[in-house]
Amino acid sequence: MSEQSTTATNLVEIVFQEDLTKQGLADLRKKYPKKLTLDMKDDDDFKEGRKIRTERNKLVESIKRRRLDFTAEVKTYADDLSAKVNDIFKPIVVAFEDEDTFRKEEAARKAAEREAFLNKQRQEIADIRYFIEQCKGQPAKFIADTIESVDLIETDIFDKEIIHDAIDTKKEVLETLSGMYQAAKAAEAVEAEREQLRIQQEAIAQQERLQKQAQEIEQRINNLRNDPMNYFGKSSQEVMARIQQLENFTPSEDKFGNRTNEVSQVLAQVIQQLTMMHTQQLQVEQAQQVTSQVESQQVEQLQADVTRAAEQDAATESEEQHQALTDVNRMLDQNEPLLGNNFKSPVFENGEKLGYDPLDLWPSDRDRADNDELDRICNQLMHAESYIELLEQRLNKALAA
Repeated sequence: MSEQSTTATNLVEIVFQEDLTKQGLADLRKKYPKKLTLDMKDDDDFKEGRKIRTERNKLVESIKRRRLDFTAEVKTYADDLSAKVNDIFKPIVVAFEDEDTFRKEEAARKAAEREAFLNKQRQEIADIRYFIEQCKGQPAKFIADTIESVDLIETDIFDKEIIHDAIDTKKEVLETLSGMYQAAKAAEAVEAEREQLRIQQEAIAQQERLQKQAQEIEQRINNLRNDPMNYFGKSSQEVMARIQQLENFTPSEDKFGNRTNEVSQVLAQVIQQLTMMHTQQLQVEQAQQVTSQVESQQVEQLQADVTRAAEQDAATESEEQHQALTDVNRMLDQNEPLLGNNFKSPVFENGEKLGYDPLDLWPSDRDRADNDELDRICNQLMHAESYIELLEQRLNKALAA
């Protein structure tokens, strides 16, 4: 045990010697040895045990009170002594403590500034990773520009404590962006091929639509150009109705595209052809009407002549028959069985000399060769023209007579 500890022990013993000395403690051990036992079931021993406990309590309470009193005195003395010591050391200690506080605060401030600086640089490193998020779903050109921007980032500006994180992050981001660039470039190549294919397909479809539209327009123009063929053998009224219908028709771009001018020319030609057909049909109808009237009048005249011949006073039956035949033969020229030399009709006497204008616009040989029905109609029309010409000659001959 050290000397200081021995001195403290002696002082403590002095404090408590009024209550219990070493000798008193030894006496208590002799008075109450460990081998001493009492039967607490026995009333006398139980009472003795209570007395012993009361003695112990009084002694412990006395020691406690002595300690508290001494402690209070020691504290008061120690506080007074400390105040005197502090007063002696105050000028130097206060100056030291002020400087120590300042240095600690300055160190804490610098540490906080450095931590803020490092946190700022850590955020800048994290921002490098954000380039990956920015490039998601972007085209290859955008990613390539981003790679160039990341590659220009200077890692030397970062603090030595985190510079390795900056270098590793930049490398990792560049590798990731490079992979994204290759993927985007490949996807754009595929999309470009798809777009090219779509454009080609659309161009083909557009060409087919234009071809179909051109074919439809061509078919409409051909139908219009061949429209007069549909009116061969039709009445003049039907032909005129068609002419009026075409005259009220205006070609539109919806039906004929950019060929409306051509259609207008074809329309004018068709109307001209139909007009000529109408004129010719009128002449045919007039000729047919005249022929019908001539035949009707001829029959009536023949019937009247026969009646007059029968009523004549005949000398003999043979003479009457001979005279009747002579009269009939005189009226009916042998070369013109329908028109007698002496036949007179108000239609011929009062009418002007007929003049039929033959059709001068005929379908081409190629069109007739390509269309059997057209060729048949043309042949029939040629026969009709010949018949009209023959009728015209006979009628004019009759008018001249």
